[in-house]
Amino acid sequence: MTTSTVLTLPFSEIRATDLPIVGGKGANLGELTHAGFPIPSGFCVTTHAFTQFVDSYPDAAALYEQLDTVTDDLDIARKVGKHVRETLLTVPMPAEIETAVRAAWQASGNAHAYAVRSSATAEDLPDASFAGQQDTYLNVIGEVALLDAVRRCWISLFTDRAILYRVQNDFPHREVQLSVVVQQMVMSETSGILFTADPLTGHRHTATIDASYGLGEALVSGLVSPDAYRVDKRDMTIVEKEVANKLIAIYPVREGGINQVDLTPEQQTATVLSDAEIVELATLGAKVEAYYNAPQDIEWARVGDTLYLLQARPITSLYPIENLKSPDDSLHVYFSVANQQMMTNVMSPLGMSGMATVLPLGQPKGEVETAVLKASGGRLYADLTELMRHRLFRRLVLNVLGQFDALAPEMMRSVMQRPEFQRPSSIRFSFKTILGGVSIVRQIMASLLWRDLTDFPEKATQVLREGTRQGQARIDKASTSAGKINAAVERINTLYEGPIFWIPTAIAGALATQLIRRIGQGKAKPESLETFDLAFPGNVVTEMNLAIGDLADEARKSAALVALFETLETDSTAFLAAAKALPDTAVFFVLWEKFLKMYGSRASAEIDIQALRWYEEPLPVLQVIASYLQNAPGNHRKQHHMLEEKREAAIADLLNTTQSHFLGGLRNRVLRRMLHVTENGSVLREHHKFALVEMLRVAKEMLKEITPDLIEQGLIRAADDVWFLSWPELQALTNHKLPNAAELIAKRKAELTQYAHMAPPSILTSDGETPIAKYSVEDAPEGALIGNPVAPGVVEGTIRVIRDPQTESLDPGDILVAPFTDPGWTPLFINAGGLIMEVGGAMTHGSVVAREYGIPAIVGVPN
Repeated sequence: MTTSTVLTLPFSEIRATDLPIVGGKGANLGELTHAGFPIPSGFCVTTHAFTQFVDSYPDAAALYEQLDTVTDDLDIARKVGKHVRETLLTVPMPAEIETAVRAAWQASGNAHAYAVRSSATAEDLPDASFAGQQDTYLNVIGEVALLDAVRRCWISLFTDRAILYRVQNDFPHREVQLSVVVQQMVMSETSGILFTADPLTGHRHTATIDASYGLGEALVSGLVSPDAYRVDKRDMTIVEKEVANKLIAIYPVREGGINQVDLTPEQQTATVLSDAEIVELATLGAKVEAYYNAPQDIEWARVGDTLYLLQARPITSLYPIENLKSPDDSLHVYFSVANQQMMTNVMSPLGMSGMATVLPLGQPKGEVETAVLKASGGRLYADLTELMRHRLFRRLVLNVLGQFDALAPEMMRSVMQRPEFQRPSSIRFSFKTILGGVSIVRQIMASLLWRDLTDFPEKATQVLREGTRQGQARIDKASTSAGKINAAVERINTLYEGPIFWIPTAIAGALATQLIRRIGQGKAKPESLETFDLAFPGNVVTEMNLAIGDLADEARKSAALVALFETLETDSTAFLAAAKALPDTAVFFVLWEKFLKMYGSRASAEIDIQALRWYEEPLPVLQVIASYLQNAPGNHRKQHHMLEEKREAAIADLLNTTQSHFLGGLRNRVLRRMLHVTENGSVLREHHKFALVEMLRVAKEMLKEITPDLIEQGLIRAADDVWFLSWPELQALTNHKLPNAAELIAKRKAELTQYAHMAPPSILTSDGETPIAKYSVEDAPEGALIGNPVAPGVVEGTIRVIRDPQTESLDPGDILVAPFTDPGWTPLFINAGGLIMEVGGAMTHGSVVAREYGIPAIVGVPN
């Protein structure tokens, strides 16, 4: 239906492909109308009309230039937005557009009242909702009021919240156009929001409904706490009903506009919808979801026995599960590797592929990547289903999970109780597997009971570095890009083969530590049981931290270098060049180069090959040195020595106290053996990760070396494209067997940008559920405020109570406390570190925006 001149279109002539001229809301309404859903009729004023309106202002280009100066600064956005809006308010609507709108209105029925709503071309998209960014006008009656509402909707594209939302989501201002939806007004007796998947838990089989009396404006604006219902879509069973105390409602006024009224005591505590109405609504929502083949956020209204859909859009806040689909139609449960690694930011596809390639189990025949790890939402998830179904492994897994997330075991148990999970484990122990397990157990017991482990950590480090050298040699020996890729994949895939000989000793060290605590329990001093394993030599992380302190001590010998460190900002290259030019820094740089050779492969988020290593960007290390310079000379060594003294005192206490108890001599012999194992075994807990990051450094340098050749061959377009393919895909690419590489790379780059704002749940099921576990209310400290969680996370910051978002603001990281929030509050969310509201539900404005921005949020905290 699109043309270059059409100014209005009725819903009946609009399809999804018309989004460029009717915006996301208009396109959805047209598509739903075409599909036969109960949509109140109406029309759209197209983006062509908006463009003509803006272009009718002689200096429109200057307005957009001002908009381009806006960053995340709220004050600048307010100033520029106000200027643009006030300017456009002086611009009259062109006569041609007035005529077109008047004709469409008369054809639709000029006796009706209308809802006039903004519909931007960058809203209601699968990856960005833009919900509530522009204005809506309800119960608009008459030609004059209609034309004025259309014009004000256009101008609302330049509200502070809309401007900032575009900046945050990298949408150029000039490229976002505005259509206006003019829809016959439903004088709703009840209304609300339906999510066809639970936006809080992510459960795709659960529909959640918020309902209130009157128009939905009270609910969407956060003025009322709605009734909340949950329905299992598989059998349309109502699984939960929560009736809220509803104080007010918003109703249309006969002369036009809306009015807020107080509800009667009976209405305040009555359920808004009957069971039959709840099921009818959930059934209709399921049909809309099936039509779009994606979970939907639906606005609905009811008048008498008639149910209307006012809008439907994709739910953008659900954590993606496309790669977590059950392989056998049962319920599978996954644990976030990101949470285990304390690295919740997104990983590159190649980084995730590296982790799947290095894990030495679960590879399907002929493949290098394990099937145990799955990529979803830019993070890795480990499939724990079969382990949790197996009696032997279940308790072990729960104990391990509790180390990373105190609530994870409870969440896991809730998943295990679901009927879809109840299946026997498919784990079977073949003779080969049993022999392998026996071999590993024998190695662990040998390290635990009789093997001499003296200097074992040093030997393990030598083997680690030799393995890295061998990997480098294999890559260097290859003469082609394909050969180098294959050599890297082979080395990564066999890195933990065997497994690495020190892993059984590391396990023995952990067991010995637990045995020592058990032997000394109730006998030695409690502090001795906590400090006997402090500061053992050989831990690669401890040694690295001490080396940084040594660098600071060496830097301190040069007054000029100390002064230079005081000026350190963000340009590490310029800083190091200036430092080298100083006359007395030669020894410092000898130590510096030695440090980078030893530890330069480390980084924040270091298991991701794309992460900038310290040898590439040493600023983090330089900043630590600068902070060390604030301390006394040798302070790091003194602190380490204090820990060593505490360890020695604890060991002496353990030996003395056990000697004096029953079978003291035998206990002492066992204790001394366990201390020997702990000293030389427990310090190896970081070696396996260090071996990986050392190999990743070699592989990364290889990729940087061959990238120009790949670009020259036309296999990739940019140097960073390699991070967006998996290792098997890189193998195919260099063998000219990946024709869709450019399409794959572009898609994954866009996805990673979208996923970056999401918080990965620690436990996730194949149907998208994020189980909720709560700390006991009884455990809350006296005076604690208890509310309902609507967006996950933990945050600490300065509390900022805001009542007027137009005049009050937040500093970055402040926790926003408000009676409620509506779309006018959205700019404050950019700086907000957390959100607490007095009223609201899981699907009201503040909750939805908080989830989209990844801000921890609690609502329903009275007073």
